[in-house]
Amino acid sequence: MKVFITGANGKIGKNLSNYLLKKNYFCILNSRKLVNIKKKNLLFYKKDILNKNFKLPKCDVVIHTAGNTPEKNENKIKFNRLIDKKIFQLIKDNNKIKKLIFISTAAIYNQNNRGVKVRENSKLFSNSKYSVSKLKSEKLFLKIKSIKVYVIRIPGLLLTGQEDNFISNLVKKIKNLHNFELYNANQLFNNILLIKSLNSFIENLMKKNFNSGTILLGSSNPLSLSKITKTISNYFNIENRINWKINKHKGFYLDIKNAIKNYNFKSLNTKYCILSYLKKNYPKNV
Repeated sequence: MKVFITGANGKIGKNLSNYLLKKNYFCILNSRKLVNIKKKNLLFYKKDILNKNFKLPKCDVVIHTAGNTPEKNENKIKFNRLIDKKIFQLIKDNNKIKKLIFISTAAIYNQNNRGVKVRENSKLFSNSKYSVSKLKSEKLFLKIKSIKVYVIRIPGLLLTGQEDNFISNLVKKIKNLHNFELYNANQLFNNILLIKSLNSFIENLMKKNFNSGTILLGSSNPLSLSKITKTISNYFNIENRINWKINKHKGFYLDIKNAIKNYNFKSLNTKYCILSYLKKNYPKNV
């Protein structure tokens, strides 16, 4: 199976590429910044997607990860949309590709969702330009009926310790003994995903013939924020200095039943994900 991966130099693309290469998939990696490595099952495709001469290479599956992460910069958001529209048109005109996997985000949901559980068909979206742009791209790709299209909404990814998301920032604040405010101690939270879970799930989508659709991923067994902060504090053997406040408008957590039932997603529980992330990036013997 030949797999074409856009944004192969980004955090998701790079990690996924390494995972699939080790599994002996033939990977064609697209990015403007790539370091050439000679492997039998690897081809570099260093062409700008927006270049007039850009064409999709011969492949079975396109995994589209390219794009800027949440930005207030409108030009970068417009840039994302141009890339998505170009990929859409190229796939639509190609009769060899069998599947498209588009990496979207759970950040499309409004942070002020009164602590409710959200799912794929929830309409509680953010009105930020980034979220609106992502939703438009999701709908665009799902218009392709000639192939299988999987839109994956991913929450905060846990990888290297250098992420900028809720859990990674919370870990840094607790570890550094900062006094800080946090809202809604009883708010349930499972808005995280280990990169290994994402990689194995994408491979599963590649191999099996699931129906097209939107898929929301996250961890299972949501924990309250108070239990999450306690888990992190206990790991570092320190007492956290959190000033808890209440805001009934803030927060949401994820319903991942669709991913489990209809797409065979092997979910990992929230506490396990947090502890795995801590052990990998903050080993106690260092």
